[in-house]
Amino acid sequence: MPPSPHAPWALAFAILPWRESEKAAVWARIEGGEALFLPPDVEALWARRADFEVPGARLLLPGDPEADRLNAPLPYPVALWVRGTVPPAFPAVGIVGARRASGAGLRRAHAFGKALTEAGVAVCSGLARGIDAAAHLGALEAGPTWAVLGSGLNRTYPPEHRPLLERLVAAGGGAITPFPPDVKPKPFHFPRRNLLLAAWVQALLVVEAGLRSGSLVTAKLALDHGKDLYMCPGSPGTDALLDEGAAQVCEDPSALIGELRASYGT
Repeated sequence: MPPSPHAPWALAFAILPWRESEKAAVWARIEGGEALFLPPDVEALWARRADFEVPGARLLLPGDPEADRLNAPLPYPVALWVRGTVPPAFPAVGIVGARRASGAGLRRAHAFGKALTEAGVAVCSGLARGIDAAAHLGALEAGPTWAVLGSGLNRTYPPEHRPLLERLVAAGGGAITPFPPDVKPKPFHFPRRNLLLAAWVQALLVVEAGLRSGSLVTAKLALDHGKDLYMCPGSPGTDALLDEGAAQVCEDPSALIGELRASYGT
């Protein structure tokens, strides 16, 4: 299938250093039916799109059914680089939490990852140290799992998780990123990664978090997208959101699986 007329814009939104507000404004004009000519920088980028391909990976652009599904909940479409497969549309749960997690938190994330996968639920996380890695490892004991990255496919972060990424792909899961292949991780990449993760799941589980953490940013993004939010009690960040009434308590995998079956018939 040929790429859609939106494909050059999606590639530009992913690569060119435009402000987020500028991208949103351009996309609003396109969605409003305005015919926009490609500016020279976008046209030049589109002409050399083959330079951004990665051996063993796919560059997904609007017009590809997988790309269109993944881009649908986003404020504007972006190019997506994929190793392996993309997570199924349904059911999917994101598991996130502290990088410097406690032993109990790591064991809990592992148990949730394994039990959800055994129940047929796709487990998605961010390949980070701590809770993310534990959730992926638990899921791998039962089947595939998916990672959303805050760096390019050639710049796995953290670097020691490259073997884990390879295991994800080999198990039938995959890694997805909106960042070009050789882009190193930068602090401002992770809020964008978190937005994608929140947009692509039906529910988000925060296992353990500090009061100021990327996990709580992801939680708030999930709420903004109307997703179900669950928290394991016992850490400052999760307890704070539970006290606000913004999330549901979740202490064991069977309870979460029961909630998912009641809500979505999984």
